[in-house]
Amino acid sequence: MYAKLQPLLLIAAAAGTALGYMDVVTHWRSQLGLPALSEDGTLVGNAQKTAVDGNGQMVHQLLPGTSGQVLAPGSAEDFEHVFVGGWLCEIPDLPGLNGICDVMGAGWDHQGQTGHAELLTSTAYTHIGCACENGIWACDLA
Repeated sequence: MYAKLQPLLLIAAAAGTALGYMDVVTHWRSQLGLPALSEDGTLVGNAQKTAVDGNGQMVHQLLPGTSGQVLAPGSAEDFEHVFVGGWLCEIPDLPGLNGICDVMGAGWDHQGQTGHAELLTSTAYTHIGCACENGIWACDLA
């Protein structure tokens, strides 16, 4: 149950450790029994360009090197809330989430969508790059 599974942010805060988005991605893919993704500089740049060009709106751009992309509103400090609550919790019964969507999914309206979770849990992708600009998180996959 959820009591056994805490958001990584709480664990890091208790240890006095700062988190990067890759820490969150690696932790949650591991929780889901999925292989780790490698960070890719081209994908980071593509994600950043998409978020900047969108100017606060979620406007997809599949730039060269990007095979898939997810976007969500958020701030630089709340990537885990976006990654888990906004995207993975589109499919709250994914093995490894163990009820955490009851808490981390609060405030998100997934409108029946599952595509973001499907992209982020796909084993077809091996690389990721994310960026937050203008209140939008973008993650590009390849």
